[in-house]
Amino acid sequence: MRKSKTITLIFLTSTLFLGCEEDKVRNQYSTWNDCVQDYRDPTKCEAETRPVTGGYRTYYYGPWYGPSRSSDVSHNPSSVTGRAIGVSRGGFGAGGSHASS
Repeated sequence: MRKSKTITLIFLTSTLFLGCEEDKVRNQYSTWNDCVQDYRDPTKCEAETRPVTGGYRTYYYGPWYGPSRSSDVSHNPSSVTGRAIGVSRGGFGAGGSHASS
C-alpha cells in the first residue's frame, strides 16, 4: 500500500509542475534567410509547410523561448532587427502550438 501512495504523490506533484509550465513563443519569418540572419545558426530555424486555400505555404520559425525573455536579444533577436512577421504561441496541451498573430 505504501508504494501506491508514493507513486500517486509523485504523479500529482509532477502534474502540478506541468500545469505551471510557462507558455512558449517563437518568431515566425517570411523567409528562411531572415530566420538564419537573426539567429546566425541554421540549426535554430525550422520550416513548416501547411495547406492553405489553393495550395501550400511554408512558414519559418526560430527556436522556442519564454515570453518573459521577449526583450532578451539572445532569445528574441527580432526585438532589435524587426525581421519576424509574427509570433507563434504554444505551451501546455495541444492546439496552441500553431496559433499565430
